[in-house]
Amino acid sequence: MTTPSPRFGVRYKKNDGSQHSLQLHAANRQEARIVAMETDAYVRLYPTSVDSILQAA
Repeated sequence: MTTPSPRFGVRYKKNDGSQHSLQLHAANRQEARIVAMETDAYVRLYPTSVDSILQAA
């Protein structure tokens, strides 16, 4: 039996000031950043746009 990966919320800000968030599953915060870069084109181009990575309850 496998346990599900924890859920993380990744929040990032675009150049126009708008804030966006992603909900994804990852093993830890570092992996959550990598998964966000793989799934979102803006985060891939601007990885420093990530404001926070929080584990969901």
